[in-house]
Amino acid sequence: MKSMIDYSRETGYNMGMEYCDAILYRVRRKPKQRRALGKPTSETQAIVNERNMKLNFKRVLHANFLEGRDLYVTLTFREGENPATRSDAKRAADNFWRRVKRAWEKRGASVWEIRHNEGKKLPLKYLYVIEGGDGKRIHIHLAMTGGLVWQEIKVLWGMADEVNVKILQGSKNGMEALSRYLTKQGGLAKGEHHWYGSRNLSKPDYGERDNRISRETMEELADVIEDINAGKGEGVIPTDERYAPIEERYPGYYLAEAEAVYVEQFKEWVLHIQLYRQDTEAGKLEKKRRAAELRQIKARRAALGAL
Repeated sequence: MKSMIDYSRETGYNMGMEYCDAILYRVRRKPKQRRALGKPTSETQAIVNERNMKLNFKRVLHANFLEGRDLYVTLTFREGENPATRSDAKRAADNFWRRVKRAWEKRGASVWEIRHNEGKKLPLKYLYVIEGGDGKRIHIHLAMTGGLVWQEIKVLWGMADEVNVKILQGSKNGMEALSRYLTKQGGLAKGEHHWYGSRNLSKPDYGERDNRISRETMEELADVIEDINAGKGEGVIPTDERYAPIEERYPGYYLAEAEAVYVEQFKEWVLHIQLYRQDTEAGKLEKKRRAAELRQIKARRAALGAL
């Protein structure tokens, strides 16, 4: 009887970029035999699909747009001119993008591109979702390459007296908050997409590494993650020390958040680790925060030692 193949796998997304995430798990199967998958319930599958959609959306955001350079825009419609259906709203959005593309091709390099791309024109990319419908006012939320100012966007849209234009901002979780907001829309019609984007959107970088972590280490990391999420040692043990078992595996990155899920069926852990580069604005703030925290902990220990 052939023995079971059992090895660890680390799947990384957008590794090397400002924000990335990794999933660590074990692969168990018989040689040259595909594991028979039990058919999940429709409710379970819907939950899995929703989670995967939101994760992929965030990864696409991080693979194509930069905070501090690109834009987050909300487009609305004048009172009394709200589209009858979401399909009508999509048609209006597609027409808007055609006008934007023509304006993009005609213009010279913007201040944005001089500052962020050595004066070379950036390729226009966009990604948008439609919110509302079924009697509710429709809004179009989008991320797009920076380069146009709000007055230009307002004229090109032409369907509202005002447009809301902001520079994309992130945190240690990157554009997590924006991603959650943009993917909250439910009740989509059959065949309708959660989001739409330009054809030149880059796919999230994807890679796998096998046998880089033992089962014992997986269990140790799961314990570390559970302690972090429970706040164990917070304010007493420095963050650098509490996070070290994870951050040492990813040099140049800080831990944003992590999740450890125990799969009872296979008696194994699945770890999801989200990271951000230390040289980002969020990373620089975190470095200062950790330095201040370390000073406070040392001062507290010194005071206790003097008693």
